[in-house]
Amino acid sequence: MNRPLYASLIAATVLLGAQVPVAVQASTLTYDVTLTALIGLEGGGGSFSISVPSNGSGVLTDNHGLTSMNVDVGPAAFGITDSAVSYTYVGSTLVLTGISGTISPFNLFSITFGSGGVYNFTDSANSSLNSLGLVSISQVSQTPLPTSLPLLATGLGALAMFGWWRKRKVGSSLAA
Repeated sequence: MNRPLYASLIAATVLLGAQVPVAVQASTLTYDVTLTALIGLEGGGGSFSISVPSNGSGVLTDNHGLTSMNVDVGPAAFGITDSAVSYTYVGSTLVLTGISGTISPFNLFSITFGSGGVYNFTDSANSSLNSLGLVSISQVSQTPLPTSLPLLATGLGALAMFGWWRKRKVGSSLAA
């Protein structure tokens, strides 16, 4: 009979299903930002999403790596249009170095992230809004492909094969 063949197919299917990675590397990362002013009045926060650059350093803008932006610092609102996120890689670690934006041709805003969790907010149109403080940037956890989906498919496939084999076995015993 073909029992060893079916057992081998089921075992191979189960092993392949078990080898599916638990989390797929996300190509887009979302970050939450909280700014707490220590000097000056302006704090704020929000979130942004970027397509992960492969290496080096640079600036991500709308349609070039910046996929969403909603960060407010006092009256300054960084939307996706005319905003940018600067980054650099230190070894294999992605380090965000700042956010900048333009509200009008002459009204430039920037947030520079320094070492030790410090930020510097600069408003080129109104220096009284400039502030220095603590920044907290946390990556929003991505939803990975659940391992249960491939395992469910594997189990359903195994049940279908077992049902077909059982039906064939019962049919052949009735014919005899």
